[in-house]
Amino acid sequence: MDIATKLQLKGQAVRLIGVPPGLALDVPTTSGDSGALLVFAATKASLRPHESLILAAAMADRPTWVAYPKAGQLGTDLNRDILASHLVRKGIRPVRNVALEDIWSALRFRPG
Repeated sequence: MDIATKLQLKGQAVRLIGVPPGLALDVPTTSGDSGALLVFAATKASLRPHESLILAAAMADRPTWVAYPKAGQLGTDLNRDILASHLVRKGIRPVRNVALEDIWSALRFRPG
């Protein structure tokens, strides 16, 4: 199953941020704020600059996904629990977790 199908994004325009090289996403992209959002964050520091965008998209109830490295991958300081608890404190909550491939997983967020 391809990533767009796993994330239920088929046919939607998606704003992509920080997509790692070599990861194929077969979705139409947008630079605007009207479609879905998929942010890849390898570390807590790489997440911070995009928090306001993530919060705005989730609060508008647009499909909002944040991808993070699976445990033990890429030497990260970010994991599912850290990501979820950090964004819950900001007012949004995780509603779905999906493994994208061997290295990356993603959480979908909605208004909390």
